[in-house]
Order: sequence, then C-alpha cells, then structure tokens
Amino acid sequence: MKRIIYLLIAAVGLLVGCNPAEEAWVQAGFTTDKESYEIGDLITLTNTSTAENAQIAVCKWEFMGKVSYELAAPEPFSVEEGGDYLFRLTVTSDHGSMKSVFEKTIKIIDDGIRPTADFSWLPEQIVAGEEVVFTDQSKAAEGCEIIKREWTFGAILSTEENPTVTFGSHGKINVSLTVTDNKKRKDTKTVTVDVAKSAGSLGVLWAHSYDEQGVVVSTSPATSADGEYVYVSSSNYNLVCFTKLGERVWGFDCGQNNEPNRGSDYQHPTPTVDSDGVVYVAVGDNTSKADAAKSASLYAVKGGADGGTQKWFTSIGAKSSMRPFGAPVVTDRYVMILTNSAPSTDGMHFRIYDKTSGVLQYAEKTSSGSYGGCVGLKDGRVLVNTGQSGGRSYGTHIFFPKGNSWSKSTNEQNYAPNDQPNGSQIAVGADGKAYILCLNLGARISINETKALVYCYDTKKTTEGNVSAPEWYTAVKGENKQTGYGLVVDGNGVVYVATDKYITAISSTGSVLWATEVAGTAYGVPAIDNEGYIYYNDTEKGSLVKLEPATGKAIASLQLGTGLQSSPTISADGIIYVTGMLEGKPTLFAVEGAATGYAANAWSQMGGNPGKSGYMY
Repeated sequence: MKRIIYLLIAAVGLLVGCNPAEEAWVQAGFTTDKESYEIGDLITLTNTSTAENAQIAVCKWEFMGKVSYELAAPEPFSVEEGGDYLFRLTVTSDHGSMKSVFEKTIKIIDDGIRPTADFSWLPEQIVAGEEVVFTDQSKAAEGCEIIKREWTFGAILSTEENPTVTFGSHGKINVSLTVTDNKKRKDTKTVTVDVAKSAGSLGVLWAHSYDEQGVVVSTSPATSADGEYVYVSSSNYNLVCFTKLGERVWGFDCGQNNEPNRGSDYQHPTPTVDSDGVVYVAVGDNTSKADAAKSASLYAVKGGADGGTQKWFTSIGAKSSMRPFGAPVVTDRYVMILTNSAPSTDGMHFRIYDKTSGVLQYAEKTSSGSYGGCVGLKDGRVLVNTGQSGGRSYGTHIFFPKGNSWSKSTNEQNYAPNDQPNGSQIAVGADGKAYILCLNLGARISINETKALVYCYDTKKTTEGNVSAPEWYTAVKGENKQTGYGLVVDGNGVVYVATDKYITAISSTGSVLWATEVAGTAYGVPAIDNEGYIYYNDTEKGSLVKLEPATGKAIASLQLGTGLQSSPTISADGIIYVTGMLEGKPTLFAVEGAATGYAANAWSQMGGNPGKSGYMY
C-alpha cells in the first residue's frame, strides 16, 4: 500500500512540473551570411531566436558601439575598420523577467589595401582673393575605383573632382581631401597651406576677453554710430566698452540692483546704442526658477570715453525674465523691450519706456511671451514677434499708435498668424516691406516639405483691423530654432536668411536665388558689408564666414574661437565684431576685412544697424 501511495505522489509531482507556465522559455540566437568579411562588405544578420510558451517582446542588438531594437534584425551594413567585433543579442519575453543572451564575434579582414589620397594646386603661391585650382591626384587600388571625394578648405566644402577655390582670408588654412573607393575604403590627406594677404583678406585685428566668468549665448556686439566705441555684455551682468583699437575704456555692473542669476549661463540681450551715444541694456533671469524677490531691469548708461555711469534704471517687475535674443528697440522717443515671462505685477511682455526718464508708457501681453525681436517703424507702429500658447502660434503682432498709447492687432490680423517666429529677428526694407522668418507649422506649406518659411508683408498696405495677404512666402532649407536666427535685406530688396544649416538668398519677388550649406552650424543673423558680401558665424567651427552675394559661394573663413553664438556686427568703418569664447572666457574679436563700412540703404545686420536700434524706416 505504501508503495502505491509513493507512486501516486510522484505522479502528481510530474503533473505539477508540466504546468505550461513553468515550461516557458526564450533562447536568443542569430546567424550571419558569412563567417568573415572584408572592409566594405555588407553584413546581413538573421534573427534565429526562439521561444516556448511565450512571445519575444524585445530584441536588443549591441554592436559597433550602437544599440538597436529591431525584432527581426538590423538592416545590412558595412564596416570600415578591420578587427574582431563582438555582437550581442539580448532577447526578452513578454513575461519581462525571462531573458536570453547570445554573443558572436565577427571578423572584419583588413587586407591593408586603400586608395591613396593626393592632390596638387596651381598657382603654388596662394594669394587671398585669387583663384586656386586644386587637382585630385588620388589613386585607387587595383580592381577598385574612387567614387567619392570630400574637400575641406577651412569652412569651405566641395565634392568636385578638381575644385576651384578662392580664399578670402590670409594665414594658415588646412586643406583636406578624403577619397572613398567602391568598397567604402577611405584615405585622407591634409596639408596646411599659407595664404598670402590681399586686399580681400579677413584677419584678426585684436581679441580681448571682457569677463573672467560666464559664457556668450546669443549676445552680439553693438557700436556707436561713428564706430569709435564697441559695447559687449556678459552673463555675469557686465557691460563693457572698448575703443575700436581694442582699449578697454570702462565696465558697468548691470546687476547692481538685485537682478537674479548673476554668473549663470544666461545673459542679458544685446545692448543698443542710440545716436547720442547712450547705451540701453536689459538684464534678467532666463530660467524657470523665477525669484519673486528679484526683477529683470532696464538700464540707460552713458557711453563713450567718459561714460560708464548710470543715467537711469527701472525695474521691469518680479518674476520677469529675459531672452538673450534681440536688443532693446530705441526710437526717437522710446525704448521698447520684450520679456519672455511677464512680470507678476501686470502680466505684460511688451513694454515701452520713455527713453529720457525710463518711465513706463505702455505695456501689453503678447500671447505667452516672446521668443524673438521687434522693430519700430517711423510712423509709430511696432512689429513684435510673439510666443505660442495652447499649441497655437500667433505670428507677429502689429501695434498701432494712439496718441501716447498703442493698440494691438488681434491674433487673426497678425503677420504670419499661424506660423511660429520661434526666436527670429524681424527685418524691414527701405521700401517698408517687413520680412519674418518662421518655424513652419503647416499654415501655408506642408511641414513635410520645409521646416522654415520666410514671409514678406508690405507694411504700407497694413491698417488697423486690416492686414493684407503676404506679398510672398518662401520655403527655405534648414530649421529656424530658438537661437535668434534672422534675416537681412540689401538695398535691392534681396533677402539673406540664416537657418541652422543654410544661408539662403531670396529675390525681392520671393524666388530662391541660392542656398549655401554651412560647414558646421550657422548662428544668429547675417550681416552685409558695403561691397555686398554676406557674413555669418559658424558656431560649430568657431569661424566667421564670408559669402559672395551673386552665388553664395564661401570665399573666406576665419577661425576665431569657440561657441560663436552671436551675430556679426559691421561698424561704420568696416570693422567686423564678433563675440565668442576663447580659452574659456567671453571674448570680443575685431576682424579686418576689405570693406570700409556696412551696407547703406539696407537692413544690414541684426537690429538693422551697428547700434542695433531696430528703428530705421
């Protein structure tokens, strides 16, 4: 009897052990189409993982420093370097805790065969401003051919076999050629060439740090009307005055009235210099940590050799914050500013002050704050880029003068009412036409076609309550990110616009003339000199780049520092000023070019002019 009982107990145990839930398992595995590969061969992986009483929920592939999660397998790929590479597949079931790992080492054979990159140039003596023909003399291995060439001449790029290049700047410039054969094997040759100086060269006159700490983010230099003095600001709330010869004249503490965030990574907007030499600068926090006990502020500071003293100061209001994009707009009677977050006292983002006394004259809400700039028109109207609220963009408000006050356009009567200015700076031509760069939200053109649009409106056709249709709108390459991009307009109505990856020229009728891809990442608003050449800052490369107006061809690139997150400023005497970082400090660079001034009868740069007043037409 006991024997029978033991057998029954054993049988029950077996039945319990056969519960399907306890027999679930996964097993990772994959195969390759070959056991070894040569450089450039396509590698095909096949997922052979299995599961019992479970579903494979996640496949994590780890190889070549990459991670992917395809359930089947990654797309076929090639490897450009020889060696033994570990491939790992981790399979996870829908039970979560059930995992399996499979590893395989794949050998990539490097037979040492490469193309050989080589080139020559004529004339051998390179002079800035003169054409140089570079000739590819590269050779491919037997049985192979060169299928791709990548040239770099400083910030100038080319994929031509034998490019012709004109260096606009003098000094030592790295020239590099990378060739790729049909097996994706590469070779690179780099030569440092010495470019002799010419009349069209770019060269650094001087460079001086202006703060011991902080950074430069979106803040650009401003100069006096005669070009004798240049003003820069820092995230440590210092306003510093230099002469055009590079002599530091004075510094003014813009944080002396309890402004928040001193020494942070944020800084006040670009200063504005009035025709009488007075410098206006707004300061304040740019973070989400608003401090009720502290306030953004607006200062009027005496400029010039005997300046550096406060004319007046006004508190903007508690919990208000500033964006570094743009600059205060200064008209014949007023100073206008935009805040990002409105002061808790009145909730108004757009604010107009009497420029003699600093007394607030008018304030109004602009949707959910401003991420861009504004301009003042001679007839008293003001154009203001707005933020976004509730997922809806409100474009550019028009403020109409009403005696000593103003009235604001309704959302539907704005310029570009359903697209987002997104930090861009407005430009106005001598003919009264306004140009606005927007992040495309699909109001006019599908977002699948472009990420950026330029609108043109005729301000002369705009009356209160009646905003005419745009004169034109044009898609441009690249993206209008919240970093203070913008556009400029020459005397013929040609618009030059900067996005993150392109500088684009648009005719007065809205057609794209050319689009130049930048070597790194463009930043800020371009500038036009009195010979028509266009300049922009490449923040990634740390270079000031000069473009030919007819073709958009980069003819000069001057290495300055790092993080040129600013717009170039061209003074009355043609000196180009750029702010950036050098050896970890905010630095002002003065650059000598062939030009003798900025473009006349044009919105030549950020703020329209070297003083950044945003008030011209």
